Amino acid sequence: MANILIVGKGGFGDLFPLFAIAEELIRRGHAVRVAAEPHHAAACAQIGAAHRVLDSAAPPRAGSLRAQLAATLDPSALATEVRTLEPLARGADLMLGNQLAYAGAIVRDLLGTPWAFCAASPLALPSRFDAPLWPYLHPLQRAAAAIGLPQAAFIGPARAATRALMRAQTRLRRELGVDTHAHPRFEALYSQRLNLLPVSPLLLQPQPDWPAHTRLSGFAWFESTFLGDQRLADELAAFAAAGAPPVVLAPGGSARGDPLRFLERGVAACRAVGRRAIVVAAPRLHAALPAGDDVRPTGYLPYARLFGLGAAVLHSGGIGTLGWAMRAGVPSLLLPGDWDQYDNARLAQRAGVGAVLGKRADTACDAAVLDALLGDDALHQRLRRLAPQVAAENGAAVACDAIEAII
Repeated sequence: MANILIVGKGGFGDLFPLFAIAEELIRRGHAVRVAAEPHHAAACAQIGAAHRVLDSAAPPRAGSLRAQLAATLDPSALATEVRTLEPLARGADLMLGNQLAYAGAIVRDLLGTPWAFCAASPLALPSRFDAPLWPYLHPLQRAAAAIGLPQAAFIGPARAATRALMRAQTRLRRELGVDTHAHPRFEALYSQRLNLLPVSPLLLQPQPDWPAHTRLSGFAWFESTFLGDQRLADELAAFAAAGAPPVVLAPGGSARGDPLRFLERGVAACRAVGRRAIVVAAPRLHAALPAGDDVRPTGYLPYARLFGLGAAVLHSGGIGTLGWAMRAGVPSLLLPGDWDQYDNARLAQRAGVGAVLGKRADTACDAAVLDALLGDDALHQRLRRLAPQVAAENGAAVACDAIEAII
């Protein structure tokens, strides 16, 4: 039995793969502690893992990407997290951290604790052989692609801009005597032992310039029992069964905190093609949503119980949300807005499991894309064929096998 400390920062989508891995590690008899923000206490309780609070200020859900990143990298909060993690890491046989666990990587370098890295999405492992779309840069990238310029040329500027935004973290590393000069967003997080990417190989393949010892594990499924209830699930199933399957609107990322424009745009497109909508939003926002018998607002319900009710899912492009849509066998209509969502939308479109809306709201154009998506028989057949393959992926077991091989 090993003592494993999992360090995770971010929202549910950032940590659910880690919880799936933690649950499997506990099932195999390992002692697991999870250092995460307070809003992850219920997930820790569900899997029976000890929760240690990383009580730093959460980044704002809305606002510019730079504001969100600056809050995430606040040096005083980062120093507090380092002090919290140090005593926890001293007794650990392994630390496993996600792409926002900057403090965990610093503690690794301070103490020499064995470290494994778990990326929440492919953008954490950018490759020149399968160049990603970057926040801020994606409009330029699309323009460059239209005239035949290589996308790999944007990796250098993206890395330089990210390093500049993370100067405060570099200074903290220097003050603590652990400045490795590695890029703080990428190589400084990577492990020399094991790097995990819990994403389906149906969306991408391992790349030759990924860090050594990287495993593409397939999706690691975590089904929360602490969100939603059976009564709500039954009500939504009855709504869905009362007519043609609706479209599920499920904003993510910063759009979840301020979703009204996203949801109004989605409802308008649904109405233009004569489809009803299930709208996922916090209850405090329900009164502000478009009203009508064709719109059913709901609080959060696990996607395993929700997406199968729909004919399609309109979402922001979170990689986990995309995975649940693929598992349900329904197409994704993607409206990316920040972070890795642009690149995840690229992967979905390339794999033929979804379509992407333009940035500017235009109901006629949005309706045309949605109508084409709903009427694409070849796409629906493809998704029906892929759904059981995606459901059979067990990224948590693959990850735990790899973890047990290094402890």
